[in-house]
Amino acid sequence: MNLLAGSTGFLGNLILKELGLNKSPIIALGRRAIPNLPDSAQELIIDFDNISALKLPKLETVYLSLGYPLYYQNVLGVMNPTLKESFFKVDFTYQLQIAEKAKEVGAKNIVLISAAGANPNSWNYYLKTKGKLETEIIKLGFESTNFFQPGHLMGNKPRLDIVIADVVSLIADPFLYGPLKKFRSISAKKISNSVVQKPECKKAGINYYEFKDFI
Repeated sequence: MNLLAGSTGFLGNLILKELGLNKSPIIALGRRAIPNLPDSAQELIIDFDNISALKLPKLETVYLSLGYPLYYQNVLGVMNPTLKESFFKVDFTYQLQIAEKAKEVGAKNIVLISAAGANPNSWNYYLKTKGKLETEIIKLGFESTNFFQPGHLMGNKPRLDIVIADVVSLIADPFLYGPLKKFRSISAKKISNSVVQKPECKKAGINYYEFKDFI
């Protein structure tokens, strides 16, 4: 049995569908009902502010794709204190608590959707939080720890800031070479496909995947 947190989000829902196509038995965590649930999935609606009470069966793999809804400028690091607090609670606290719960019931593998440039020492609060979470996940000692670090996800929703981000990415991508190539934009479909289909996601150790690794 596997566990997915973030099943109703843009990328998380695509991961859920990909797991369904793969016939993978999955528990889909959410705070509300999940539409078009795959046959191989069962939903578990929970109170994320009470994860300590969560009861889980024995697991093999946990997929973490929770994300607080942000605007493009927030991803670039512009956040007020209130937003920082809300973002940290969802992207760091909730995900770490779920990972801890999964480890307690025997999960061997973990897959975290992080971000290109994630670094616990970054000046950018978004990337700093992502980096801090990676550090804490490593400490949990899963047999296989996998961090997917995409750049901008194309076509998230028809919202002005995201449309602008899509356009900026299309212009900038051809100029991102060498160490900057990892920041190129990517389709969420490619990420979801890579997360589910890459056999290396059960490879022992700590594994990082970026733009060049997505299939």
